[in-house]
Amino acid sequence: MKRALRITYRGMETSETLSEHIRGQADKLEQFFEGITGCEVVVEEPHRHHAQVHQFHVRVALHVPGRDIIADRDPAQLATHADAYQAVTDAFEAARRQLQHHAEKLHAHHR
Repeated sequence: MKRALRITYRGMETSETLSEHIRGQADKLEQFFEGITGCEVVVEEPHRHHAQVHQFHVRVALHVPGRDIIADRDPAQLATHADAYQAVTDAFEAARRQLQHHAEKLHAHHR
């Protein structure tokens, strides 16, 4: 593994199965772009009222030479779901799109 992966859980218990899902998503990104030097993932379940369903926020920060890529927007638009696994998948998809854009710019610059 070329990159350091750090997973943080906030407002919820640590989940080994969710961590395994995160590692799998990070591995897919590394196969797509080999220059990733670090990846930080924060999975958060904000405080909820009794009648509300679970809501999960996921933030993915990728470190590549010369740039940090962060899949994090306004919390209302962030990967917020009742399913933590889907929230992780969506956040990594957003990070992949940004990483792809970065890779295209690097490729165009080297022509």
